[in-house]
Amino acid sequence: MERAGRKKTLETRDRILDAAEDVFNESGYSNTTLNEIAEAAGVTRGAIYWHFKNKEDLFQAMCLRIRVPMDALIEGIVEKGVNDPIAQLSRTHETIMLEVINNPHYRKVLNILFHKCEFTRETDQIVIQQKEWHTYSRNIIRTILVNAQKKAQLPADLDIELACNLLGFMFRGLLADWLFMPDSFDLIENARKVNDAVFELMRTSVHLKK
Repeated sequence: MERAGRKKTLETRDRILDAAEDVFNESGYSNTTLNEIAEAAGVTRGAIYWHFKNKEDLFQAMCLRIRVPMDALIEGIVEKGVNDPIAQLSRTHETIMLEVINNPHYRKVLNILFHKCEFTRETDQIVIQQKEWHTYSRNIIRTILVNAQKKAQLPADLDIELACNLLGFMFRGLLADWLFMPDSFDLIENARKVNDAVFELMRTSVHLKK
């Protein structure tokens, strides 16, 4: 009986998170109320407060629901024993983009973050969470690039911090543009070509040297 009750509680929580994705994606973070999410989820406002402290807490939980599995997708690429870190990074980029294409939770949450959310006060937990996620991703990329240098895949005088910026701009830019106009280009094909171009640039451009 207790297990059945717990299952129902988790199902209600997931239903609220699903509804939050839909309503935030439709109306944006600032314009969405908890009443609208409760109505979309088919629950009372009190049911939302049973699971989440406020709208900000609900939003964080919605983001974490995709962040945890997304982090798991990329954990393996920081292994120092990987023989081809650049190829593995490219495959990981492609894997994440395939998830965005095929998984509606990934697609909706990232679209909200890129296009339907205002980052204002530095003290907001939403801003803090996104900065933590950005820092985590940057540290992963930095580790991979250093490993690639050690395996002579990239020049020893490559400016790693500048290269991290370049990869971040490329990856986020592709995702943001595709989410805004998904029919305007093939995300996977573009990602493959742009990845190859960026790594070629890292190997040859004098502007990316220390």
